Amino acid sequence: MNYSIPSFFTKLTLAATVATALVSCEEPEYPAAKPETTPTTLTGRYLVVNAAPGAGDAQLKSVDNTALTTLPAPVSYLAQSAYASITAGQRLLLFSTATNLNNNLIGARNGFNSNSSYTVFLTDLPTRASSATDQGGVRSVVLSDNLAAPASGRARVRFINLSPSYSSGADSLGLFTITSPISATPPVPPANVIALPNRYMFAPIGRSYRTTTFTIPAVLATATTPARASRTLNFANFTDIPAGAYSFQVRRSDKITNNASQVIIPTTALTFASGKIYTIYSRGTNAANSATPLGLSTVLHN
Repeated sequence: MNYSIPSFFTKLTLAATVATALVSCEEPEYPAAKPETTPTTLTGRYLVVNAAPGAGDAQLKSVDNTALTTLPAPVSYLAQSAYASITAGQRLLLFSTATNLNNNLIGARNGFNSNSSYTVFLTDLPTRASSATDQGGVRSVVLSDNLAAPASGRARVRFINLSPSYSSGADSLGLFTITSPISATPPVPPANVIALPNRYMFAPIGRSYRTTTFTIPAVLATATTPARASRTLNFANFTDIPAGAYSFQVRRSDKITNNASQVIIPTTALTFASGKIYTIYSRGTNAANSATPLGLSTVLHN
């Protein structure tokens, strides 16, 4: 039988096309899933802040339920550790404190990305009641840290409420600026408005205890204003402010701002250096004669 060369390749191409179509109609076979057994060398970093009033010194005991052969130095109340390396991935850190309900260890479970940094806060009273789903006592809060350096002449800050005496609603707390290095005399550059005195520095004004996010609800359009989608604020995000000397009060922020009776933490002076990154946090309790009274503290990240 005689074939012309074009006819031969036409038929061959058609056959290959049909075969491909038939194969494409079937579910492809994938290799069976296998666990990753090769150790990763990718690492993240974390530091520890002890903000648990009355719990005493805190110390990391194990990672992923494997006891540490060399224990890090204990972290005293209101102190912070240096950043330490940790293998990237989902990890469970277990801490002990000098005092805790039923001598329980405190877990901090978090996904640690490579080349990323995190802050682990130990919070709550060691006497906090337990429940069917909660062992009680000290807990943890983990925030991611963006350590990109601020511009010259500016510092980077964030605020979190870690005072267990003030939880939510009327007891949510806001950081109110009393004095700052910024003059209110116009014109004020837009980047400096956040640092003006006699106003709350961060939105939302009130931050509930241990809360790290806040969702602003959607707004429907009106005849004069456009619709606005809901959005979530992440309290782990840092905000740039002019470096310098500030003073703050912490207030029950859903009350009248000039009502002195709503000042929860009195005027506290804080100085932020150029190029530095800080977490500001409220801490302590309002119990009478408390050994861990209310106050403002900072974490220095760089």
